[in-house]
Amino acid sequence: MTAQFQLVMRSGPTPGTVYPLEGGQILIGRDAKNTITIADAEVSRRHARLTFQGGKYVLEDLGSTNGTFVNGQRLTGPHVLRAGDVVSLGEHITLVFEAMTYDPDATLASSRAPAAAPAPAPAAAPPPPPPQAYA
Repeated sequence: MTAQFQLVMRSGPTPGTVYPLEGGQILIGRDAKNTITIADAEVSRRHARLTFQGGKYVLEDLGSTNGTFVNGQRLTGPHVLRAGDVVSLGEHITLVFEAMTYDPDATLASSRAPAAAPAPAPAAAPPPPPPQAYA
């Protein structure tokens, strides 16, 4: 099994934004040089760091002004993230850590619907009524 990780912004300047996590070190902050840039006044220029260690991501606060929180608890040291953890940067920025596992050798099921059956042929028109004789 292989895992892919991502952060999804739930509240903040761009709700719904998905940040795929790739690489050994990911910097989060307001500065455009960070791997993940969040343009918000509550986010420090270099706010937090994610490090990939032993198949897991570890989150650390980098001395930010408004703090980094996981599930409501302020970080005071490195924290191993688990799927579903809520990461907050300051009071208003909320991201959810997601881990999707998959088997790269598995066969993927197609989501394409089966072909529709052909429409039935139209019914034959009834024969016309026989002519009537009038006397």
